[in-house]
Amino acid sequence: MKKSEYELRKIHGGVFDKSTLLSLERLVRKGYIDELESIISTGKEANVYHGCMREKEIAVKIYAIDASSFKNMERYILGDKRFRRWRNRRQLIYNWAQKEYKNLARVHGFIDCPRPHQAYRNILVMDFIGRDNIPAPRLKDSPPKNPKEYFNKIVCCIKGMHERGLVHADLSEYNILNRGENPVIIDLSTGVLLDHPLAGRFLERDVYNICRYFRSRGVDCDEREVLAEVKNG
Repeated sequence: MKKSEYELRKIHGGVFDKSTLLSLERLVRKGYIDELESIISTGKEANVYHGCMREKEIAVKIYAIDASSFKNMERYILGDKRFRRWRNRRQLIYNWAQKEYKNLARVHGFIDCPRPHQAYRNILVMDFIGRDNIPAPRLKDSPPKNPKEYFNKIVCCIKGMHERGLVHADLSEYNILNRGENPVIIDLSTGVLLDHPLAGRFLERDVYNICRYFRSRGVDCDEREVLAEVKNG
């Protein structure tokens, strides 16, 4: 990565601990990261950085061990049979990173979403959605030119995830990138399998959020019809 620990801490805004830096070094040695170049976004749970891997643009998502919203994570991961019970906050965050990796791997190729490359401890390496260090804008910042057509594309994404046994559980205009008038679904760490005890409620909320947004754009859409379409394939 050719950056000192001091330089890395400057990039990370002083947020991440020595364990995270060591994890980054491991990913560098394994060939998953060549360099971190700039920050894409910051949040309560994670920061996302632009980097490169063998001349390919990548996004590196680093989950904060001391995330203030970690208690809210429990409702999305409790009941998920893929993960064992954790003993502390650090183990929960490690599970959270693995959860997003597994969810992306599950639906990539069936919907448009970042392809995951590796997850190690609290770090997720995946495809960068954008070009030349410029990320694709979120839907909230880049409304579609043809809202009805775009709405139908998102419904297809919800159906695609459902057919793969997954509910996003936090879908809205904040978690969709608009790449050339095509939606790219991101932030799948909240995603739950269909056998999760809250999967039905989360699906209803996803559909409500999408219908709410597109009704504000003049699209005539009915949540019950969308739910029926998703569940019936």
